[in-house]
Amino acid sequence: MVPNFTQEPQLITVLVQGEEAVSRYPVGIGNTVLLLDFNSGKFWIKTNPNGFPQPPRSFEFKETTPAPAQAEGGVSRDEFNTLSAKLDKLIAELGGGNK
Repeated sequence: MVPNFTQEPQLITVLVQGEEAVSRYPVGIGNTVLLLDFNSGKFWIKTNPNGFPQPPRSFEFKETTPAPAQAEGGVSRDEFNTLSAKLDKLIAELGGGNK
């Protein structure tokens, strides 16, 4: 049996800070590196398929967070604040604010 010495392509993920770190990061032959910068909301893909590193490809990303579900029959913060202000005014008019 003859051993197979061909290297399988690899994807490596690295956290970086800024484009300077991206430009300095070395990529081995046959590898692809995913460089993530959460502070800037960007990521880069660098490849070196055959000993000649390719220029990094740049992408932007943003976090998407689903809106919190509102309970059926619930009220929004604005509706609550409006009602609270009305109650405070009514209590003050009836003299209930003094102890």
